[in-house]
Amino acid sequence: MTIPTLARSQDICQRLLRGYQFSDSDLYVADDAELYNLLEQHFAQFQSILAAVGYALKREDGVIFLENEDKALSNEEKQTIVVLFLFVDLWLEKGKPYNDLFQLAVPWRDLDWFRDGYGKEYLAQVGIEADDWGPLEDLFRRIARKGMVDYDVETSTVMLRRPAERLLNMARRIHAQIQGQPDNG
Repeated sequence: MTIPTLARSQDICQRLLRGYQFSDSDLYVADDAELYNLLEQHFAQFQSILAAVGYALKREDGVIFLENEDKALSNEEKQTIVVLFLFVDLWLEKGKPYNDLFQLAVPWRDLDWFRDGYGKEYLAQVGIEADDWGPLEDLFRRIARKGMVDYDVETSTVMLRRPAERLLNMARRIHAQIQGQPDNG
């Protein structure tokens, strides 16, 4: 008895294992749309295959991702959270609407990333200490490969994708829970 293989399963699994998060944002890119649709259509089968080798495939708000069982964040994940939150905060501070971040290519260098006592402090907490664009640009390139943002190197613009929204919403919920707890200090 042979078990039929799922189309493009190797491509899909390799991307997931590299940290890519599939979402309906992928529907706008030909090859990515094919992979997203295959994963969506055969989600239960991919979930079973990945579970058999120790990985948990999850789906939340249209985003499909591998969940890390140990829950310890890597430095890149911490940088991603801080940079995305700072990016959104600096955009909103300019009086711009939140939804534009998911529809427009935003020139991220125009935001006040290194304002004393604010952006610098948050960036330093995750190991981004220089007052230059290099570390931020490198991070945007890396998180673009994981499906969090669309990044245009030529114009230095960023547009958020659905996985970034999922991450932002999760962090907002955690922040609200922390704020709602009584201060024991």
